[in-house]
Amino acid sequence: MSVRALSALERDLTRLRRGGAFGPLERDTARAIVDDVRRRGDAAVLATVRRFDRSVARTGDLVVERRSIRHAADACPRDVRSALELAYRRIRAFHERQRPRSVQRRDAAGVVRLTPAPLGRIAALVPRGVSAYPSTALMTGVPAQVAGVTELVAASPMTRDGSLDAALAYALVLVDAKLLYRAGGAAAVAALAYGTRSLERVDKIVGPGNAYATAAKWLVSADVGIDALQGPSELVVVASRDMAEETLALDLLAQAEHGGGAFAVLISDDARLLRAVAALVPSRARVLLYRAPDLHTAARAANDAAAEHVLLAGREAAALADDVRQAGAVFAGSRSAVAFGDYVAGTNHSLPTGGTARWSSALRVEDFVRWTSRVEMRGELRSLARTGAAIARHEGMRYHAESMEARS
Repeated sequence: MSVRALSALERDLTRLRRGGAFGPLERDTARAIVDDVRRRGDAAVLATVRRFDRSVARTGDLVVERRSIRHAADACPRDVRSALELAYRRIRAFHERQRPRSVQRRDAAGVVRLTPAPLGRIAALVPRGVSAYPSTALMTGVPAQVAGVTELVAASPMTRDGSLDAALAYALVLVDAKLLYRAGGAAAVAALAYGTRSLERVDKIVGPGNAYATAAKWLVSADVGIDALQGPSELVVVASRDMAEETLALDLLAQAEHGGGAFAVLISDDARLLRAVAALVPSRARVLLYRAPDLHTAARAANDAAAEHVLLAGREAAALADDVRQAGAVFAGSRSAVAFGDYVAGTNHSLPTGGTARWSSALRVEDFVRWTSRVEMRGELRSLARTGAAIARHEGMRYHAESMEARS
């Protein structure tokens, strides 16, 4: 595995990201699937399930109600159950601190308020790899729960044998999901956005997925709320010379485990460290190594990359945490493995990808509420009405002006 010049990073990221969270191929494929689901509903969803997940699936297999979820959860092994409960408590404790609160301003002319209210029907995407991802059910379900949403629907691909993973079922019980829709990718996104005979449409879709699911979220975003574009996973590591190469190699390989277009980047100013890591990481892994002239330059490159995860590994690197503002999540210090954030740190692992961390954020409780302004005018309004009317008349809005003046 070769070490590259840091100047090549931007070009390489463009290639690895297909230009963003998804590329033209994923967009066009997702568009065809979304259009098909809008036309044919469950039949179109079932066709994709049979093609990619379970060849003998039937329409009745697509929806699992709460009672059946609870029954499947009974088979969750005790150790996994305990682990999920601890993760749930830590995630919930952090998200409880994010509860939105009303704000208001009061003066002689009245009271203005901004008031949050929970959303109604929410869908959480829970991808599937070689196994189910109950951790994602917690990450998407807990903030919805804390916000007080009316209904939570989860969507996750069907297994080859049609079984329901007991750990996933237990996680869905913990977050009080109403039902599980057993489809993934663009087809699931379209069904959730527009509804089918077996599935009522939702108000918002949250959670990560592959590039096709991400493209579909973007395509349906005019008709349903979405949180962010969360496509193939990505990691940028800035490492100082005091970081152990064996641990760094594990962090990079852990990222590669995500599959589906995931990649990892290591930047360091220490040539010895880069060579040592290169010797430990298989060449087939989607890992790229870069030499920086100094750590400050490396941190600026990580910030410019606006990656899903940034790991600042080692004491010198961790000291630059304030320099990285554009990232879904920043992990600072030699002990702060990104994997802790995936499971038990308490922060959310549903994060923006494809460079969208320049403007998007981690999934949080506020993603599950809407805000309403409330205006109550009172008292002596003559001066305020005159001021508003002057602006309205300048804009050519005669009746706006007269409407305010009528209250003075």
